[in-house]
Parts: sequence; structure tokens; C-alpha cells
Amino acid sequence: MSDARVSRWMGPLGLLTVIALFVGLGPLSGKTPGENASGATVAAFYNSHVARSWASIYVVGLGLALFVLFVSQLRKVLRDASGGETLWPNVAFVAGIILVAGMVAAGTFQVVLILAAHNHQLGIVKTVNFVSSNNELGFLFGMVLVTLATGASILTNRSIDPLPKTLGWWSLLVGVVGCLGPLAFFSLLFGLPIWLIATGFVISTKARRAVEGKPPAHAAAASGNGESPDHVSGTLSRESASN
Repeated sequence: MSDARVSRWMGPLGLLTVIALFVGLGPLSGKTPGENASGATVAAFYNSHVARSWASIYVVGLGLALFVLFVSQLRKVLRDASGGETLWPNVAFVAGIILVAGMVAAGTFQVVLILAAHNHQLGIVKTVNFVSSNNELGFLFGMVLVTLATGASILTNRSIDPLPKTLGWWSLLVGVVGCLGPLAFFSLLFGLPIWLIATGFVISTKARRAVEGKPPAHAAAASGNGESPDHVSGTLSRESASN
């Protein structure tokens, strides 16, 4: 699949990513025991929600796979919009991978919890549950860095074919709020999903307009041969009439 075609589908891709992560981390995850819950309480919860817990892991994994595609194409779009500048687009891509790695690490703890609860390892369950309740640093860091890098790329490279400034400022806002301690939760819960969807549809709209603005292939070829589009149009009309 060509880069231009992927860009045209960035909006639905961002939306599907948000839906998968929301479903996996929300309804399927449920209200898990708190960090100070006893091992018996945690084990009882996971033993009574085994299927739902595994489904949550797989759905979140799907969302992360879609997110990898998203940030990979985002790097390409940012590079094209900045005339080939690579610093901020590359930082945005690496930050996205850090976010994915943080989420994968969190999922690993969930797998350990499910298996330890099944084997009635209450000591392990209590310890891992405490760690799992406080392991958000990796994906928070990735979220802040990917949005700040995207905003910096959009706002500092305005000479070629830039993305809207509004998107750049929103990206910076999500990143800054993500650095504000307890407020980082709101950035993760609201700011990042809106950023993913908005960024995806802005890129999709721009890609579709670029395709619509291109001349037809026969007109472009004729232009390269020194023929005017009107001449080509007249030629095609005569050919159609003769047929």
C-alpha cells in the first residue's frame, strides 16, 4: 500500500485505535482492585473475570498495533510537511514506540496477575497488583513526548506544506498537561484520544485534497509534451464522438 493511500486512511486508523484502546482499557478491564488490596481479593477478582481479562489484553494489543501504523505514517507526513526535516518527526516516532512499550509492559503485568491468581500465588498477586497499579510512567512519558514532538514539528516548519497551526498548539497542550502531575490523567483520558482522531482526520483531509488537486494522468502527460489541457480535452472529445 502506498504512503499516499495510507495517509488518506489516517482518520479511520486513528479512530479505530482510540476505540480499541477504550474498549480494552475500559469496559473489558473493569474496576480492578486497588493497589492496597489483599492478595486473596485480587486473586478472587481475576479468577472470576478470566475471559474478560484475556479479552482486554488482546483488544489493547490490537489498538497498539494500529497505533504503531499511525505513528509510522505520522513520521512520514511530518517529514514531508517540513521539507525533509527529520529531527522532530523521528522524535515523534520513537516516542510513539516508547508509549507502545510502556503499554506492553503494563499488559505483561496483567498476564502475570491472571496466571498467578489461577495458581493461587497470593504473595505474587499482591506484589504484582501493587506494581501494576503504579506502572503508568512509560506510556505517560511516551504520550507527552509524541505530542510535544508533533507540535514542535508542525509549528517550527511552516515553509513547505504545513499542517494547521491549531493542530500544533493542541499537540503542545496535550503534552504540557501530561507533565502536570495529577492532571496527566485528564491528558491521557481526553487529550490523547482527541489528538489521535483530530490528527488522523487532518492528515486524511489533506491527502484527499492533494489527490483531488492533481491533474488527470492524460492531462499531465500532455502538459509534459507541451500540449495544453484544452487541446487534450478536445482530442478526447473527438475520439469519443468517433467511437
